[in-house]
Formats: sequence, C-alpha cells, structure tokens
Amino acid sequence: MTVPARFRVADQLSRYPATRPLGQEGRARLDDLLHERRDLDLIIDFTDVQVMNISFTDEFLGKFLGSHDFSTLGTTVKVAGLNPDNRYSVQVCVERREIPSVIVDESGELSLIGDSLLAQTFEIAHELGQFKACDIAQRLSLSASNANNRLKRLAQAGALRKKQVTGSSRGGKEFIYEVGLTVAPDES
Repeated sequence: MTVPARFRVADQLSRYPATRPLGQEGRARLDDLLHERRDLDLIIDFTDVQVMNISFTDEFLGKFLGSHDFSTLGTTVKVAGLNPDNRYSVQVCVERREIPSVIVDESGELSLIGDSLLAQTFEIAHELGQFKACDIAQRLSLSASNANNRLKRLAQAGALRKKQVTGSSRGGKEFIYEVGLTVAPDES
C-alpha cells in the first residue's frame, strides 16, 4: 500500500529560496521524510514560492533527485505548484543533471521533463496506468530490452513505481509499473 506525502517548500523553507545552504537544509528535511519509509507518493510542492534561483533548485531538488534510487524504495516523486519562472529553474536543473522529473500542472495533468525520449515513454505509461514492459514495447514499437531500460530509468528517477510479479510464467524477473498518485495531503 502506498502512502501519500507532500512537502510544501514555502512552508518548510521560504517563499523566496535563493541560497545553496537553504537548499541543503531543504534536502536534509526531504531525506528525513524518506528515512526508513517505503512506498511513498511524494509531492514536492512549490505553491506560494514566488521566485527561486537555479542554485537553490540544484542544491535542493537536483541533488535530492540524483542521490536516490527511488525504485528500491517503491517511491514516486512529483513536483507541483510551479509558476513559469520556477518551472524554468526546475527545467534547467533536471536537464543539466540529466535526471527526468514528473511535473504536475495546475489542472493536475502529469508530464515528464528533463529527457524528451523518456517523456514520450512516460506519456504512454501515464495513459496505461498500470502495465508491464511488454505493453510499452508494443505501444512504442521497441524491443523488450529497450523498453525495460527506459522503464528502469523512469523508476530510478521516481517517475514510476515498479513491483516484481510473483510467479512469473517466463522464469525470470517480471515487473508491473504504475505512475502513482497525483494528490497527497499536506506533510509538515
């Protein structure tokens, strides 16, 4: 069973986060939130953050996303509440670090930024909801290994949750993937 969690940046840190030390503090708080917890649907919420610079974004979000293999935690991570300027800072950060990130827009729609090839894969994954690698391979006309490689990267980045299927008929490891929740309660 998954547990929803929300980290509100404006409440936890500042409405104007602009320094690497503040980014380090926020990242430590996120790490504390994850500590010894599994199967979270984490939303990092930037609602009410008026402006943030790329240095803060990189120290806080970039290093947080890059320091975890979310697939081992069964955790998904989404970024929400971005105004256009803050979305730009996040976009620059994840592209530079080559870490895909799921964005929740104002209407609740999900998209993936940071890697256009994986964005296409994520779009199909979102449409399917819950699926196996063979479903993605078929929809995108990919080999099974290529689909597996893409899905592995998405799961590591927290864009997808993967769970091993017990009693696979193929004899090897088989996984079911899902996007995870889009709504989470406030987390203080």
